[in-house]
Amino acid sequence: MRAVLALLIASAAHAAETATTAEIVALVRSSIQSHEPDQKLAKTLHKLKPAERLDSRAVEELESEGAGPGAVVELERLNEASQNLSNPAEPPVFPHPSPPGDHEQRRIIEAARRVALGYVSALPDFICSESIQRYMDNKGRFDLKDTVEVTLTYFGHQENYKLLSINGKPSIGDYDAIGGAISHGEFGTILRQIFDPASAAEFNWDHWTTLRRHAAHVFWFRVAVERSAYRVAYGQYSRFQENAIVGQHGFVYVDSETGQVLRILADADSFPPHFAVRSSSTHIDYDVVDIGGSSYFLPIKAEVRMATREFRTMNQVRFYAFRKFGAETTITFDK
Repeated sequence: MRAVLALLIASAAHAAETATTAEIVALVRSSIQSHEPDQKLAKTLHKLKPAERLDSRAVEELESEGAGPGAVVELERLNEASQNLSNPAEPPVFPHPSPPGDHEQRRIIEAARRVALGYVSALPDFICSESIQRYMDNKGRFDLKDTVEVTLTYFGHQENYKLLSINGKPSIGDYDAIGGAISHGEFGTILRQIFDPASAAEFNWDHWTTLRRHAAHVFWFRVAVERSAYRVAYGQYSRFQENAIVGQHGFVYVDSETGQVLRILADADSFPPHFAVRSSSTHIDYDVVDIGGSSYFLPIKAEVRMATREFRTMNQVRFYAFRKFGAETTITFDK
């Protein structure tokens, strides 16, 4: 395997090299063990093409084992590029305990429900910065359309968005009226909708994983459209002309120690037959964030995808620079 890795690294320096999933995993692990700089590993991975499917679970595990942010971006690229390829001949092995029993699974879900339903009320008033890179599909490839900078204020359990700039140019318009794909609700709305008893979500244990060094239970979930409160809106020229309540299904990642949800992967389903939007997905990552000297679980990044019959969009969102909303803070809410 060392000879194969050396060949991959040497070849990647000059041209794209096809690599199996086992080779990619071994390459990343070797780089982590030798304390290779993240930038160097990312550059090597960037030159690779997948020969077979690299699933999201392998990316999660390699991130937890120590792959840096640059390497993870490239692993996610390989995951995306390999979705239509065959499963690996040598599936990577990530040791984990046996699955929990049925009683324990129910206890885990109820613990996660208590945390999720108390999540919003436990959050302080705060301000953070939000950077949104918006992509449009161009012949099967996502090209960057623009970058939007927003100040997000969370006050009285409500989210308020103030547009700052588009592509680095100051803008004072209404965030909801800038056109293109936008999203709301990352700070608790989706989490609450999944775990609200009124949603009657179905949960089934799927697998163990380790996410940012947290051992996590991964549950598949589904909220039927008849019990759902999840709304998708669509419009053109900055006006929402259609909206629909849809169902949801996907995965929730629950910290095995705290019951905190660390990640949500949610796909919308059951769209009305004549609704313009045909698919919509949301990926949210939560982590510990310091606000005013106290620690809170908050979204740190999100990815939102939407497709109609004519086009596909992808928004990559990053939340940063969290600070406490205090008496010295001034805020105005635009009508």
